[in-house]
Amino acid sequence: MSRKIAYFDCTVGIAGDMCLGALVSAGVPLDFFIEILKRLGIEHEVKLRSELVSRCGQEAVKVHVDIANHGHHHRHLPEIEKIIKSAQLDSEVETHCLEVFQQLAIAEGKVHGIPPEKVHFHEVGALDAIADIVCTCAGLGWLGIEQVFCSAMPTGGGFVKCEHGQLPVPVPAVLKLWEMHNVPVFSNGIDRELVTPTGAAIAVTLSGKFGAIPAMHIHKIGLGAGTRELEIPNIFRLWIGESAETANVQDKKKQN
Repeated sequence: MSRKIAYFDCTVGIAGDMCLGALVSAGVPLDFFIEILKRLGIEHEVKLRSELVSRCGQEAVKVHVDIANHGHHHRHLPEIEKIIKSAQLDSEVETHCLEVFQQLAIAEGKVHGIPPEKVHFHEVGALDAIADIVCTCAGLGWLGIEQVFCSAMPTGGGFVKCEHGQLPVPVPAVLKLWEMHNVPVFSNGIDRELVTPTGAAIAVTLSGKFGAIPAMHIHKIGLGAGTRELEIPNIFRLWIGESAETANVQDKKKQN
């Protein structure tokens, strides 16, 4: 039986909205994601829209996650878990969503010296992360992906502004996630934030292995655009295909 796999090509980085763009590019309908938001009960607060954009001359899909409510309410992990559990998602998708948020909360908790359940997500960030994480997990399920592999991740550089002030890149939560999961990293020479906490949490939780591209027969490449224009194409590439090892076994059986 064939095994459908995916490879997260994070050469230029990874963020939640880039994952959504790559999934739409690979064939997941945007309406499917909108239906997921309805199940989560956040369709009035979060709006999704997609467009084709150019990054260094390459066409990719940009998914915009627009947050309608810009309040100052904070959501803690138990509240987010309740939202996910009430959405009646596929059981495997639900499990993956909860695991991604758990890893993100553990990393943030370690950074701030508090338990994961005490970590608070700012209203906008929480809604953004819920949409990105749940839709990504659901989208991979829609595509029938059974196993995820991931490339090494670029460190980026410089500083970003947040509610705690200026933070060095990679930001502490990303650095902690890399440390927790022994992620291979490299510098591509770009001093920007290239890997977001949400993107890192999705990758380290869903990926079974980091490093080189696995032996596979490629069926589709999804291209998800980042927000900024960079010196190199700001695109997250989602390789989708069939495990070459599985395919070879099938071929031998057919020959026999």
